[in-house]
Amino acid sequence: MNRMMPRVLLVVTLLVVSVLVQPGAITNIAAQETDDADSPLMARNAIVVDAESGQVLFDQGMDDPVPPASLTKIFTSIVALETAALEAEVTVDEYDLVGEASIGLTAGETVKLETLLHGLLLTSGNDSAMTIARELGYLPGDSPQESVARFVDRANATAERLGLSNTTLRNPHGLDQSGHLSSASDVAAMTMYALDNPVFEQLISTPYYSGDGREFYNVNQFLDVYPGLIGGKTGITTKAGHSLVQVAERDGHRVIVVLLGSTREHWYSDAEYLLNYGFEQLAENPDDSTRPVIGVAGVTGLDVPDLAAGTSVGGNLTVDRVSDHEAVVRPSTPMGAEDSASWRWAVIVFGMMAVALALVLYHQAIIGMGALVFAQGTRLRWRLPSPPSLPSTDRIFKRSTRHQRHERPTGGWEPTTTSELHGSSEGIERLRTSQRDRRPTLREDLQKTNAGSLPSTVSVSPARWRAENAIKLAMQGRYHLATEEFRLALERDPDVDVTKCPGFWRMQPMGYVAVAKAYSMNQRSNDARRLLTVVQLAFKQNEELSHLFGMVIQELENEE
Repeated sequence: MNRMMPRVLLVVTLLVVSVLVQPGAITNIAAQETDDADSPLMARNAIVVDAESGQVLFDQGMDDPVPPASLTKIFTSIVALETAALEAEVTVDEYDLVGEASIGLTAGETVKLETLLHGLLLTSGNDSAMTIARELGYLPGDSPQESVARFVDRANATAERLGLSNTTLRNPHGLDQSGHLSSASDVAAMTMYALDNPVFEQLISTPYYSGDGREFYNVNQFLDVYPGLIGGKTGITTKAGHSLVQVAERDGHRVIVVLLGSTREHWYSDAEYLLNYGFEQLAENPDDSTRPVIGVAGVTGLDVPDLAAGTSVGGNLTVDRVSDHEAVVRPSTPMGAEDSASWRWAVIVFGMMAVALALVLYHQAIIGMGALVFAQGTRLRWRLPSPPSLPSTDRIFKRSTRHQRHERPTGGWEPTTTSELHGSSEGIERLRTSQRDRRPTLREDLQKTNAGSLPSTVSVSPARWRAENAIKLAMQGRYHLATEEFRLALERDPDVDVTKCPGFWRMQPMGYVAVAKAYSMNQRSNDARRLLTVVQLAFKQNEELSHLFGMVIQELENEE
């Protein structure tokens, strides 16, 4: 009798499954598995969409809620564009200065919204996202945290209004945070909606921007590389992996590609494959009525009622606060709570039956595997890496014995990408404090350099003065001017050691790219490579930064 029980349970389970699952669904699952086996994609989730019709040309887990990384900034940018004018001036608060990817904002400075949006979408600045959210979410009496939370609520309300049921945002920048989720289909639909705004399209297609004393290079490596590319957005975090949005146009068709959870080595090859696949499908059959369709719900003008705070406004929106000129609404219930109720119990029952069957048939193997996983679990605990510490090297960048002075070349390469740093929002406060504490004044630096003496004067050569000025420009995010100052310093005195100048080892990563560029312009590619190799090792915990420096080193080698 005991031997017959597993067989009886198996037969019962198969009968239940045959009733619940339609025959066509089994065929579709088998076909999907075949497609996935033949697909070269490394991304976990992906979608290809005809931007005009919303027809889905490719789907791989397009509705799965997953961390969207900095693709979140597409939502942030649209809410900002629909809230304030580009000319609006925004004052930066200390609360906005998160670590990780940054455009170098400082507390108290005033920046135009246009500049912040370029920093948000070109270089993926997290401080841009926080400044925008805090400023545009502010109401009198708010703390910075409350202002940012209100802006995020507004972004969630926008997503709900557009029918994006897989999206729940917890922050404006996309750093890993519990419950911060979206899907490939929702990001694609939001991108379709955003492209109707010509300012958004202009932002993502801009390769270089200069404004408010800052310069930004677009980190999207497909710009000016993939034929017909309009623009896109990058995103990298530990949980989300490498994610991309790319928009391209060819033969009168516009295609949107969204991929989530790819790898450093494959995210751009994934995007290329999906773009090519989308255009091939449209060339063969531009209008296939059997394809699934995505899009956003119809949007009409909304009349703000004269209501007291807390009053329900239709369905599941609640007025957060109403003034004479503004009403802020937010979801009354968690997004997706009602939509998922209809099918949740069926899934739970089926899952319990599957677990019971597995325990009966394979209980010994399951217990053994569980013990092994538990034993290994403590070895896999992840901790937020501390900011990299750059070495104060000595003599490594001394002038090469083979170096000869040359005239400045007429050309020169430009950096093509910056980076987004990994991290989680829980570590923001610690990073913010540590970064501020690492910036002593020039006077303190000079005192450390001359420790043990009481100098009455400090003699600085013209070349060293230019190098120190270049470092200041780099710390302000003015990398183009910093590159020129570094070049002039090295041209004036080839023996000047810029690595010993105050503040050199506290620059942002693009500052070291500027120095390497200056070395290259002075025919000193070996020194440029040595510098970037040392910096690459210092930032080895950050894959994207390490990849950036590796790319620049490769460019230097190709120039020779």
